[in-house]
Amino acid sequence: MRQRWWKALLVASLCLNVGFLAHVGMSMAQHHDRHGMSELKLNSEAQAQMEARFKSFRERLGPLQDELRTERLAMLGLLASDDPSAEAIRTQESRMMSVVERIMKTTDSHFLDQKRNLSPEQQRLFFEHLRHRIQEPDRRSPFP
Repeated sequence: MRQRWWKALLVASLCLNVGFLAHVGMSMAQHHDRHGMSELKLNSEAQAQMEARFKSFRERLGPLQDELRTERLAMLGLLASDDPSAEAIRTQESRMMSVVERIMKTTDSHFLDQKRNLSPEQQRLFFEHLRHRIQEPDRRSPFP
């Protein structure tokens, strides 16, 4: 029983970490000019392309975040039930991890796509900005 709880906590923790990365990406998509993206010094065409990629990313990520929220609520309901079986918990963990994996792949693909369209110096600034955003202590978790 104790091992089951640890696994559930580890899965929840992983979901939070993935959510944070997704949130950083979405926050940048919504607020990149106010959060240091102007340092990239993109021309208007490159900026429009970057914004279009951000918009596409948000559109793909939103439903995945909704799906993860639903699966997390299902896990919470399962854990709160009178006597959840280890098999039911493992099944729900697998469902959650499947969504987490799709979020990770979507986010990674987005960042790599953005990177391909930047010069080496812009790439350095882009990822430096991401590191800074992730390390901000007052940031609320962006995960669903």
